[in-house]
Amino acid sequence: MHLYTKHELHKMHFLDKMKIERIIPEQDVLLDKEKRKTPFLGRYDFLVETRNNKFIGIEVLSRPTRGKLKEKLAYAKYVDEFIFVLPENSMEFYRKPKTKIFHRHARPSFLGKEFSSPTLYVWLIDLRKGFVEKGRLDRIFNVTSQN
Repeated sequence: MHLYTKHELHKMHFLDKMKIERIIPEQDVLLDKEKRKTPFLGRYDFLVETRNNKFIGIEVLSRPTRGKLKEKLAYAKYVDEFIFVLPENSMEFYRKPKTKIFHRHARPSFLGKEFSSPTLYVWLIDLRKGFVEKGRLDRIFNVTSQN
């Protein structure tokens, strides 16, 4: 999945879609979590710098869970945008339904309100088809509102 993501970033750079200045793989960052007293070293899978000095952190998760996503939110504080790259069929319980058939019978699961930030994005990938869907995390997954 890392190779597909790197290829997609290079394709976007070549087609000038995100105005990418440079792509930095495995970029270290010093993180501080609320529960920890001392900072620790973390690493973005990819850090993208755009021409207008905007930084985009990218985290590729091949087997994501709600807990892993929540843990990786600490990385989002230090960049302008943060992108999760996930397999297409992962986290299906949290997905918004594509069609409204029987939507009242099944109780949807929601991610927490910390995922409703407008700077959080998700790219869904199918290894056969490539990237299937890209968009804001709260538009693809069910997220508790900020109220």
